Amino acid sequence: MPEIDRRPARRRLPRAPRRDAQPASAAATDHSPEADSPLLAAVLAAQKAYRFGDIELPPTIARAIEKMGFVRPTEVQARSIGPLRAGRDLIGQAQTGTGKTAAFGIPLVEKVDPAARHVQALVLTPTRELCVQVTEEVRRIGAFRNVEAVAIYGGSSMDRQISALKRGVPVVVGTPGRVLDLIRRGELRLDRVHTVILDEADRMLDMGFIVDVETILSRCPRDRQTALFSATMPYAILRICDRFMDRGAEHIAVRPEMRTVETVRQVVYFVAEQDKARALLELTDQFKTDRLLVFRHTQIGVDRLALTLKRRGQNVAALHGGMSQRDRTRTLADFKSGKIRFLVATNVASRGLDITDLPFVLSYDIPEDADTYVHRVGRTARAGKEGTAITFVGEWDLDAWEQIRGEVGAEVEEGQLDIYAPPEHRSGRP
Repeated sequence: MPEIDRRPARRRLPRAPRRDAQPASAAATDHSPEADSPLLAAVLAAQKAYRFGDIELPPTIARAIEKMGFVRPTEVQARSIGPLRAGRDLIGQAQTGTGKTAAFGIPLVEKVDPAARHVQALVLTPTRELCVQVTEEVRRIGAFRNVEAVAIYGGSSMDRQISALKRGVPVVVGTPGRVLDLIRRGELRLDRVHTVILDEADRMLDMGFIVDVETILSRCPRDRQTALFSATMPYAILRICDRFMDRGAEHIAVRPEMRTVETVRQVVYFVAEQDKARALLELTDQFKTDRLLVFRHTQIGVDRLALTLKRRGQNVAALHGGMSQRDRTRTLADFKSGKIRFLVATNVASRGLDITDLPFVLSYDIPEDADTYVHRVGRTARAGKEGTAITFVGEWDLDAWEQIRGEVGAEVEEGQLDIYAPPEHRSGRP
């Protein structure tokens, strides 16, 4: 991780110690008159038995993550949860697919007071899709603590979001534009926020949100806890760390490229552009998959392939930025539930899309670069499950594929298609 260019120290208000920022183990060892109670001692002893790897968890959160299918912490979770529980600022270099939502979600859910009717924690995300995903995961982690979260993003009813804020909610997850809009309207108050999370900060920079992010941070209390997660650390992100975070912030760097791709079976098929639709159907039959996420470069390409598959009698839907948020949400929900067999999507689905038990993804168009390849691959084999990532390499893609493969450095199998085999060697699959 690159070093931050430190500027002259700026004056900060002293941070008051917070009892709710103590690690669970420390809280459990504090002596009080109640600790002499046999019943309470038994409860505390039972609480210590709930472990997530080497991390002790309260029973409510342990129950939630067990229900979510988490078995052991990922690297970013193992290295982030402790410092965040201790109330420290944290700068994490980690990409999507590494488990960072739970890395900040578990300490956040522990820390907020479910009974309080004001906003206590704010999570900023670059896209609507990631906003919805993070909100859903925070809700699942907080299900047995009755911790509620609301998603705040553009393209959806502002009145509904305002109503949720007026009812009182401890956690707000939002995109910078809509969050800032609600702040300026006086509908979202951040004066009692004690935790701010910046998720995928470099994407917020790429999308032009960085000034909005700085404005939002300036509206939050100065003695808050701040955590920032970013796949890369360009200067503008380091500047935010320097301006808005403690000098003693914890630094972690997780290299997800190899972690992501090494847990996935990767197969490449060399196939002419005109044969790709036929090859897709052959592989669907070969792998006997009931759900397949298919990536294309453009919205036009997505719509054309969806139409082609539909004409061939397949249950297919498209997902891209040209659709309304309502249609995108409904389509994704139908795919998650199994109502749709083929979901053809642009890269809008490659980041921040969390679908459990998705065994196969297919890059119908070769990824633009190694980073995009890793993100696409990371849509499968989530939460410890097995998965297979398939890539089609066309006649004009050979040089680009060799560059991607060299940068990723993972083992990739070369598959064979029946459509190119001599008739006597074909398996009989259509």
